Amino acid sequence: MIGLSVHTTPVEMREKLAIPEAEWPRAIAELCSLNHIEEAAVLSTCNRMEIYVVALSKHRGVKEVTEWMSKVGLLSTLFHGIACVKHFSS
Repeated sequence: MIGLSVHTTPVEMREKLAIPEAEWPRAIAELCSLNHIEEAAVLSTCNRMEIYVVALSKHRGVKEVTEWMSKVGLLSTLFHGIACVKHFSS
């Protein structure tokens, strides 16, 4: 999981960097077109903007997603493994 949240990012920045629901399919398609990403999901609310992916390689997947986020102007916080599950359920 890569994203930004109410705990790490001011509301003004979250609003600016949110991915509107109408753009989720485009973002997911772009992410899934990356070489090491098999699946992707986007969650964007007033409290958080997160991108979840299933990657063939953790390191290459993280690199590709963070490069994509940089390209589209998003900041990132990174969780993987059990930390991702704990974060998602919080």
